[in-house]
Amino acid sequence: MFRGRVFRVVNKDVVLPNGRTTTFNIVEHPGAVAVVPVFENGDVILLRQFRLATGGWLYEIPAGTLEPGEPPASTARRELIEETGYRCRSIRKIAEFYTVPGFCTERMRLFVARGLSPATAERDADEVIHPLRLPYRKALDMVRRGRIRDAKSIIGLMMADGRR
Repeated sequence: MFRGRVFRVVNKDVVLPNGRTTTFNIVEHPGAVAVVPVFENGDVILLRQFRLATGGWLYEIPAGTLEPGEPPASTARRELIEETGYRCRSIRKIAEFYTVPGFCTERMRLFVARGLSPATAERDADEVIHPLRLPYRKALDMVRRGRIRDAKSIIGLMMADGRR
């Protein structure tokens, strides 16, 4: 039906477990990663990012799409540098989940990055991002007050908090 730069939309005729036949529109996505970058003192980096689909700015954790053949941890390290200007000494996967399983195959791998140090890399041309360093408790407060509305960021911050 449609092929874009990152995903494609297909029709799938299926027989469901209850024996009924139907057609689904499925967004096929290569998968993605998200990273909770945590400094030694407990600060975290969030991104204030422009998202056209939501009509404006969101607070998010760094994230990005898997490249063909690229291991998820490598994608996480790459996206961390590109989006925050920091590299990490260690990175650990803490969760894996489907973002919108009702119509999309995207599987998100969630990481925590530690041992942060400055690095440089070019951002993607279609990204408008402003990194923000803040205390972890303030980021959690932003979740509780509804200022962070991005699902991967809410999941990431809440799950990583239990591992601090």
